This record gives sequence, structure tokens and C-alpha cells, in this order.
Amino acid sequence: MRRKIVILLLIYLLIFSTNSLAVSKFYDEWESIAQEKFILVQQGRSKLVTEYELAVAYANLGEIEEATKIFRNLKEEEVQIEVLQEMIPKYEAALEKESPPIIAANYLAFAYYISKDYEKSEEKFDLIIDLDPKNIWGYNYRAVVQHKLKEYDKAHQSLMKSLKLDDNEYTHFLLGANYYKTGNIFKALYHVGRGRKAADLFLDDDNS
Repeated sequence: MRRKIVILLLIYLLIFSTNSLAVSKFYDEWESIAQEKFILVQQGRSKLVTEYELAVAYANLGEIEEATKIFRNLKEEEVQIEVLQEMIPKYEAALEKESPPIIAANYLAFAYYISKDYEKSEEKFDLIIDLDPKNIWGYNYRAVVQHKLKEYDKAHQSLMKSLKLDDNEYTHFLLGANYYKTGNIFKALYHVGRGRKAADLFLDDDNS
């Protein structure tokens, strides 16, 4: 009986220690932000920035489809991008005051991405990973940025680090896209096949 209990405990620890690897250490903060912003959206009191910050929270929580819908809507009109660009100095100021600056760094990383300033976006994702190294989404989104910059070797490294934390279908899709760009068709087909609907990780429809 005692042996069975020990085995069950070991299985429990293995399962939950594996799952916890891919979770942001700021999960509670992001969940709180998501709930707050979602309520504002539901009440019709939200502004564009509120929806954007909700999308960033979703991205950190692994709610990729929900995040992507909002990001794509934001990119449909130039005026919406301009509003977001106006927020960048405020986020930069918050970055200096926040400790650790994980929230501001995320707002900046995605804002720079949507503004197509990929170099600055990559910079901020580097910071995000330093602050939150067990959150796979920092690695995955950084790989998206590196893909845009044609830094395929760097993107590969980011994705392999992500896979070590969690064998995730989104990561497999991105890895497949990266292999395709470097001419490794067989590996591309393998990983894209494992990725299924994970194309939604890309923030726009142009995956080049």
C-alpha cells in the first residue's frame, strides 16, 4: 500500500512539475490584468488601448487565438496603429519605473511588432525572456520577430528552447515555418504537421 502511494506521488510530481515549466511566473498578474480588461470590454467602456493590453495578457496566458483576433483587428486600420504608437513613450516611461518591468516590456514588445519596428521588438522580447525564462510564449513570439528579421538561426534557437519547456503545437508550427525558410522541407513538413492550427500564432496573415 505504501509503495502504491509513493508511486502515485511520484507520478503526480512528474506531471505537475512538467506542466509548470511552461507557465509564466507572472501568471497571476497576467490573469488579473486579463480579467480587469475583459470586464471593461464587456461593459462597453473599453478603448483601443484596453483591448490591446487584454490581447497582450492573453498572449502571456497562452490564449493565442483570442490574442491573435485582437491583434489582427488592431492592424486593420492605420489610425489604430497610430494610437498604439502614441502609447509607446508611456510604456517606455513605465518600463523605467516598474520593478520587475515585465508588464511594460510586454506592452512595448508587441507594440513595436505591430508598428513593424522588429529590431526594438526583439530587444524587448530578450528582456522578457530574461525576466520570465520559463514562459514559452516569450520564446515563441521572439521567434516570430526573428523570422521577420530573417534571423532564422536565432529563431531556431528560440524555438528549441521553447520546446524544451513544453512540446507545444504552436512551437512546432513555427519551427516548421523556420525550416521551410532555410530549405529543410522534410523537417518543415514534419513540424508543420504537428502544428495543426497553430498558424494563428502569427500576428498577421503575412508569414514571409
